[in-house]
Amino acid sequence: MWGISGISHPIMTRLQPKPVAFSAPTAQFDLSNALSLQKVLDKHQIVSFFHISLAQFSGKSFYRVSVTADKPARYFEMNTGEELVNADAAYAKSLAMHFTGNNISSIANVELITEFSDDYHAVNRILPVWRVSFNQDGNLRAFIDTEQTRLSTLVDDKRFWLTKLFEFGHNWSFLQSAPKLQITLAGIILCAVLASAFSGIYLYFKLGNHLKRLEKQPIKRWHRRIGLLVSLAAIIFATSGFFHLLMSYIQQQNVLKITPQPIHLHQINDDAWQALTKKTLAKLDLISHAGIPYWYVLEAAHSGENQMPIAQVAALAKEQVHAEHHQHSPKELTMPYIVRADTTSKIPSGKEAFKSVENVAKLQVVSLAHRPLSEIVSTTWVTQFAKEYGFIFKRLPVIKVQLNDEDHTRYYIEPATGALSVKVRDIDGLEGFIFAYLHKWAFESFNKDLRDFIVALFALLNIIVGALGLNLFIRQKRY
Repeated sequence: MWGISGISHPIMTRLQPKPVAFSAPTAQFDLSNALSLQKVLDKHQIVSFFHISLAQFSGKSFYRVSVTADKPARYFEMNTGEELVNADAAYAKSLAMHFTGNNISSIANVELITEFSDDYHAVNRILPVWRVSFNQDGNLRAFIDTEQTRLSTLVDDKRFWLTKLFEFGHNWSFLQSAPKLQITLAGIILCAVLASAFSGIYLYFKLGNHLKRLEKQPIKRWHRRIGLLVSLAAIIFATSGFFHLLMSYIQQQNVLKITPQPIHLHQINDDAWQALTKKTLAKLDLISHAGIPYWYVLEAAHSGENQMPIAQVAALAKEQVHAEHHQHSPKELTMPYIVRADTTSKIPSGKEAFKSVENVAKLQVVSLAHRPLSEIVSTTWVTQFAKEYGFIFKRLPVIKVQLNDEDHTRYYIEPATGALSVKVRDIDGLEGFIFAYLHKWAFESFNKDLRDFIVALFALLNIIVGALGLNLFIRQKRY
C-alpha cells in the first residue's frame, strides 16, 4: 500500500491543474471621493464586524465587510454606499475566471466552504473559501479566498481520485476517525518493515557462503538481490515516515486555536481614516489584536507593479514555481505598514514602515506564546518559500518572529490577516528537514524529474521484494 501510493504521488503532482494566472488582477483604490467607511457602516446599521478589506470587480470598488466569521461577507459600493447582493459569490466567480481562464458560462456551481473535506483537504489551510465549480476541464474546481483575493488550490476529478488513492494507501484515511488506532497500527507495521529490512541485511551476509542452494531457485535469488538493493531505502523511508507520523499527531494535538475577536464601529477613528483617503491603495485590511484595531496598508506601486498575493497551489509538478512567481522582496515594491485605526497615527515611511508591521507581529506572538517581549530576538520578512517555511504553508508574505526560549520557537505571522501560519520548534524543524530530505528526497539542487523517477523506482522495487517474499511464504506454507 505504501509503495503503490508512494508511486502515485509524483503522478498526482504532474496531473495537478495549473492556474493561468498566479495573482489576482492589479487593483488600485482611490478613496478621495468615496463615502467614508463609518458613514457606510452606519447607514446599514453595522456596529461590529470581524474584518474589512477592499475589493474591485465589474468596474467598481467595494468595501468588503465580514460581519460574521462563517457567512459570506457583505459588499458596499464605495461611492454610493449601496449594498450589492450576493457579491461575495460574484467576486469569487470573477477571481475563479481570472485564475483559470474559463468564462462565466462554464461555471456550474458556487458554494461557500467552511470545513475541510475530501475535495478540499486540510493541507490547504485556508478557510473559509468559495468553491467555484466548472462544467469543463474534468469538472475543475477553484477554491477562492475572497478576503485576500487569492487562489487556494485547483482540483479536478483526476486530482481528486488520485488524492483519495494516496490518502487511503499512504495516510490510511480509512482510520482517520480513530487517530490513536491509526498511529498505533501504522507504527507497528513500520517497525515490522524496519525489522524486515535489518534482518534481510543480516541474512544476506550470514548466508553468503550458501549461495549454491539458490542456483535453481530464481525467486529466492531475486528476492535476495533486490532486497539488499532496496533495504537501505526501506530503512530510510520507514524511519522518516514514522517520525513524521508521530510528530504530525503531536502537532495536531497542540494546534494553537485563535478565536477572532469582533471590532466595533465606535473604535474606528475618522481622522485615521481620512489620512488613508489621501493615498492610492493596492490593499487595505482592518485587523484586530488584543481589542485594538489596526489598518494594514499597502499603497499602490508607482510602477504599477502587481502586488496581489500569489497563488500557492499545492503539489505543482515544479515546486519552484511558487518562489519564481514571488521574486520581489518588500524593499523592491511599496512597503506595507500598519497604523492604529482607533487613534490618529503618523503614517510610517522607510524602515519605520517595516517596523510597524514587525512590531504588531511581535505583540501577537507575545500573546500567543505567553512570553515577555524581551525573549523575542529577531523578526524577519519571509517573501519566498524556502527551507523550513515550505510552500505547504500557503501564506505569503509572513513575518518570522524568533524567540530565545529553550525550543528556539519560530512563529510565522501573516500581517495582512493577523493569522498564525505556523509555529516551528527545533524538533519540528528537524522533522521537516528529515521528511523533506530522507522521505521525499527533495534536494534543492536535484532535478525534480530525476528525483521522482529514482524515488518511484525504489518504491517499485520494494513492492517487488514484498511480492516475491509473499510468493515464497505462500509456497512454503503450501508445500
